Amino acid sequence: MKDGVRGAGLADRVRVNKSGCLDQCEHGPTVVVYPGAVWYGFVKPEDVPEIVSEHLVNGRPVERLRLAEGCLNTPNCPHRPPQP
Repeated sequence: MKDGVRGAGLADRVRVNKSGCLDQCEHGPTVVVYPGAVWYGFVKPEDVPEIVSEHLVNGRPVERLRLAEGCLNTPNCPHRPPQP
């Protein structure tokens, strides 16, 4: 992601940083873009160029990777394992 941001010439406007737990473990590798709080789930390395070019450069969130509002911090998310 850092290389993609640098390659797109965005390093002076976009900050990429690693985080610890985002409380979205059921969504695999997760990316959140602020401002706007656009959450992406199940992100693979091959998805990064699309996130950079479409969202960060062109301002269009990548809908196929976007997590639904109903999946964020809610027990009703279908990706969440059943609780005993």
